[in-house]
Amino acid sequence: MEKRKLLIIMTLLFAMVALSWGIEHGILQAADGKLDKVLKYHGKITPADRKAAADRAKAKGLTLTDLGIAQMAMPGDAPHYFSHPNYANSPLPIVTLGACSITTTTPCTADTDCLTGETCIGYSITGGMKKFVNGLPGLGQTGANNLGQYISVAVPDTTTYPGADYYEIAVVEYTEQMHSDLPPTTLRGYVQLETPVIQGSHYDLGNGYFSVDPPQYLGATIVAQKDRPVRIKFYNLLPIGEDGDLFIPVDSTVMGSGMTADGHEWMMATPDLVDPLNPMCSDPMKSMMVASGHCYAENRATLHLHGGISPWISDGTPHQWITPASENTPYPQGVSVVPVPDMGDSGNPNDGVMTFYYTNQQSARLMFYHDHAWGITRLNVYAGEAAGYLLRDSTEQALLDSGIIPADEIPLIIQDKTFVPSMEQLAVQDETWDIARWGGLGNLWVPHVYSPAQNPGDASGVNQFGRWAYGPWFWPPTTNIEYGPVDNPYFDPACNPDVQWCEPPLMPGVPYLSMGMEAFNDTPMVNGTVYPTITVDPKPYRFRILSVANDRFFNLSFYQAVDGNGVLCDAANPAPAAESTGIACTEVALNPDEVAAALDDPAGVFPTPIAGTEGPDWIQIGTEGGFLPSPVVIPAHVTTWVTDPTVFNAGNVDQHSLLLAPAERADVIVDFSQFAGQTLILYNDAPAAFPARDPRYDYYTGNPDLRNTGGVPSTMPGYGPNTRTIMQINVNSGAGQSFDIGALQNAFAHQTDSTGVFESGQNPIIVGQGAYNPAYGTAFQSNGLQAGLVQIYDTSLTFNTLLGDTLTISLRPKMIQDEMGEAFELEYGRMSGFLGVETPNAQAGLQNMILHPYTYPPDEILDGIELAPGMEVTPIASADDGTQIWKITHNGVDTHPIHWHLYEVQVLNRVGWDGIIRKPDPNELGWKDTLRVSPLEDTIVALRPIIPQLPTEWGGLPNSIRLLDPSMPEGMFLHGANTTQREALGLPLLAFNPDGEPVDIVNHFVNLGWEYVYHCHILSHEEMDMMHAQVVGIAPAAPTDLTYTLVGKGNNRHYQLTWNDNSKNETAFVIERRVAGSTGAWSIIATVQSSQLGVVPFIDTGVGPATGQRTYNDPIGNTKTLYEYQVYAINVVGDVWDYSDPAFNEIPPGGGWPTLTLDSKGGTITAITAPTNLTVSAVAKNKKTAIVTLNWTDNAVNETGFLVQRADNAGFSLGVVNATVAGDVTTFSQSVTRGKTYYYRALAFNDAHQSDWSNTVSVTTP
Repeated sequence: MEKRKLLIIMTLLFAMVALSWGIEHGILQAADGKLDKVLKYHGKITPADRKAAADRAKAKGLTLTDLGIAQMAMPGDAPHYFSHPNYANSPLPIVTLGACSITTTTPCTADTDCLTGETCIGYSITGGMKKFVNGLPGLGQTGANNLGQYISVAVPDTTTYPGADYYEIAVVEYTEQMHSDLPPTTLRGYVQLETPVIQGSHYDLGNGYFSVDPPQYLGATIVAQKDRPVRIKFYNLLPIGEDGDLFIPVDSTVMGSGMTADGHEWMMATPDLVDPLNPMCSDPMKSMMVASGHCYAENRATLHLHGGISPWISDGTPHQWITPASENTPYPQGVSVVPVPDMGDSGNPNDGVMTFYYTNQQSARLMFYHDHAWGITRLNVYAGEAAGYLLRDSTEQALLDSGIIPADEIPLIIQDKTFVPSMEQLAVQDETWDIARWGGLGNLWVPHVYSPAQNPGDASGVNQFGRWAYGPWFWPPTTNIEYGPVDNPYFDPACNPDVQWCEPPLMPGVPYLSMGMEAFNDTPMVNGTVYPTITVDPKPYRFRILSVANDRFFNLSFYQAVDGNGVLCDAANPAPAAESTGIACTEVALNPDEVAAALDDPAGVFPTPIAGTEGPDWIQIGTEGGFLPSPVVIPAHVTTWVTDPTVFNAGNVDQHSLLLAPAERADVIVDFSQFAGQTLILYNDAPAAFPARDPRYDYYTGNPDLRNTGGVPSTMPGYGPNTRTIMQINVNSGAGQSFDIGALQNAFAHQTDSTGVFESGQNPIIVGQGAYNPAYGTAFQSNGLQAGLVQIYDTSLTFNTLLGDTLTISLRPKMIQDEMGEAFELEYGRMSGFLGVETPNAQAGLQNMILHPYTYPPDEILDGIELAPGMEVTPIASADDGTQIWKITHNGVDTHPIHWHLYEVQVLNRVGWDGIIRKPDPNELGWKDTLRVSPLEDTIVALRPIIPQLPTEWGGLPNSIRLLDPSMPEGMFLHGANTTQREALGLPLLAFNPDGEPVDIVNHFVNLGWEYVYHCHILSHEEMDMMHAQVVGIAPAAPTDLTYTLVGKGNNRHYQLTWNDNSKNETAFVIERRVAGSTGAWSIIATVQSSQLGVVPFIDTGVGPATGQRTYNDPIGNTKTLYEYQVYAINVVGDVWDYSDPAFNEIPPGGGWPTLTLDSKGGTITAITAPTNLTVSAVAKNKKTAIVTLNWTDNAVNETGFLVQRADNAGFSLGVVNATVAGDVTTFSQSVTRGKTYYYRALAFNDAHQSDWSNTVSVTTP
């Protein structure tokens, strides 16, 4: 075992050394201060490297084929990974130069290019996408734009289910024109179906169903009221068979998108038929494999209410999908689909129907519902499966009624897309795009070739067209993947690389049809329209902004527009000059010197708008968590980066304006009263990737021509692609009506009757911080030990609460990693990202990072906080009520928007690895369900998993019990988790439990309780494995009507117990007895699994227990002693598999992953027993310091560590310092000042709970 441990440690240390090298070489700032020197490339290939490779290739004769000459590849051809961009852009304008009328050899674009008296003949611009020619769609048919687009609003049925709003919603496939220069685009999205109660336009969907409105992008928006439930009957009406395949490329090697359990068994039985480059589930004839049960269908769909506090059966998690009723597949629905109990849903897996129940037990906010089907979430959302969900409440209504916030409300739902260009443009940019399969001009385009950043055939090893790192060509190399590099069919052994450009002998062994790590698209859309324009009056408006981009961030500001002559579009310019598109005022004036410099140095120079052209400020009043504690004024501001090389987070984004990551929302007020008669541009300059900007994804007017590295030519004024100019706003002339921000601030401030907006309308915060004092009228500290801030070395937090208490909670260490070499995909070696945990009591010199994919046993176990019916959420009063504080360490390169299902989080602070604390931005205060987590710093969040209250008649809900990986057969090793075999073969070990012990993991059933997930909402990252299941434990209902009767004679005497099982989620019953009539302690005589009591055993089938009468016989033999009994139910959630192996690891018998046991008596019977007999002693160490030593008795069997707390007073309110030690340790020493009195106490903790404090001891040091 010692040799094995050494192998593990050395493997991980090599990874650590490689990472530290990347950090060191990534954040140093060059003497010239160029931006690309400080961005987080972390030793990766930079834009300058690609440009140099392109220059070398050009010098050796590699040139891009001209438009009209290039040819499309044949279906099934291998991509040209090193000589072709493999990356398309939306339709580009084609410029045909003219010739001067006399000097005909002189090319021209205007008469001014010719000699006096000559004219320019033949100049033209064709194609492309003109900006700001289509209006912004609004809500309802009255909000239709000039294309007929609008956001449909669902009509509630208030009678079918009294006290609730009821909707029948379907997902359908349709087409819609999204820009005047595009033909209709094929989409998938939601419609409201007509019912006998709700009638509408009677739009014929062609399958026997009629919708209230014709299909509209981002419809059907639902408007709901706080505490009034919404019920939905969801129909999957997508096409079936081959027609049901998605119209965008599906990489079937992504988890959950390809092979089923049957497919995996077929693959193992017929290995000679497996083609890793062309997996069977990626075949154009996939529908036959779907029918045979070998592949999952591509028309799977579900609904997830993003931001909703929903019961788990209605959360729309990845395994809660359905297929259309007529789909021919043995896998018609996900394994976690459970009907709403009182909606008449039979649960028939083949009916194409699913029911949802949204509680709306939360404050007013903008949410949205979208698809979450396993393995194809990013594609379904990109194809259009998303719609708004607006929740109202009395707090918001009071602000509207009083006129404090504007009644004029405009939704802005922002995304980025790429549209398929002409075949001629495709041939130059993306020769393997299959038009017959995925559609031609105007349809949606996504990346589908994994372009490696490296090229072994280049002198520097760089691929000029590369996008993502390839593991086998990275350091440390991922040499032990299943499918490594393969022969390059385009390699010519006779080619002399010293004379000409040559293909390398090897190419990546990835599938020809492969997703990339991100998809940063080139065309912004708002409310479903490309480059929209809107006209407003000079007064305040309320904008409800939602980012539904798959992967791109937005940093939004308003800037004044300029016309075709560069003159501001304002009242002094009544006839602004148009661009060549015929549209005026389409551009933001960028600094011309910066634009010129960026032509030569696109990565090092970041052009910014000219100072003084800023438009109105944002006044933010809410986020995705509802109203903020205080309004926040956010001025226009360009993106800047941390450029100080002495801080550890150098290269992260520093300053910005209204910054939105994917899925973040902003409730803002904009006052246009000072901009009457002006034209403004909604401007974005957020880097993509974030924070390490790749200039190929930064599309702006006058950008450098980057075609030689896979980018676009310089963007022309008035045309796309342009990701900086999102929307045009024309402000009418006239007298302005200004906004009263003072009244707004007063409404949000604390009131003597506690009616301030935040204090009365939002759930109480967890951790007291000074930033909340204006909202609560409190006096929380803003600095010092009681400021509610976590230091980089802390393992717990002592904080003040709204009730005036001081609590201490141990931190739950979490981990994010997205850097190749440590986080990679095991089959092909592509880039990936993982969530994980840090080992308890992380220390320098040890491996502290444990990464786990989505299919591994659950790390996150939460004790659900259940409220009595009608009870509101009250401030935290106990450190052990289920509240957790997470310390998320990010050891990677990208900023990740982490999204939590079920609950919101309070962000406490961020802290760099150098110890520098960064408090939340003012508009991150309050509650967040999606939060930016940046690299090389820890992000601290507090959370309370409050369970929504359910209808009493439901009688509770069952647990989610399923296989770890439903796409694989039971008993099969998970990918990379046959650790015994890997060790025997001398391969690096990959599977570890949360304590860092090596384990074998086979696919087995696990009780996930109320199952939710948390994940990165960069959807490409989510499906490249940045997602974890979350287990929320719910106590089972108590059994009733217990009777016990003594029967039998002699040695056959026994008590026959009978009781009513009222719980749907118990895993066992605990039977206790004592001598009849006594008052002694109860003794446990049996813990009887539900499967032994006539309940269907979930271990074998995945089906949870049901209610009914249960019986048990307790044999007492030939004794005259009489007994009395009590019975209670327990629910054990988490993975109970025994991972212990004395020859392999040091896991105690029966352990491996955290579990939680809850009982029907109202608590957790796995509550931790507090340490006792705490003693203290002190001895002098030197002139200044002494050593204090503590000892205690460990009374717990389920702790993972002990928290030791020191204070300067017996009340533990002064000079509080916390420390932790590992579980089973019963002593602790530390250095302290001599001649001072200290007070100590200790508690035990594990992943879900902590014990009471021990006795308190004090010592005066010598």
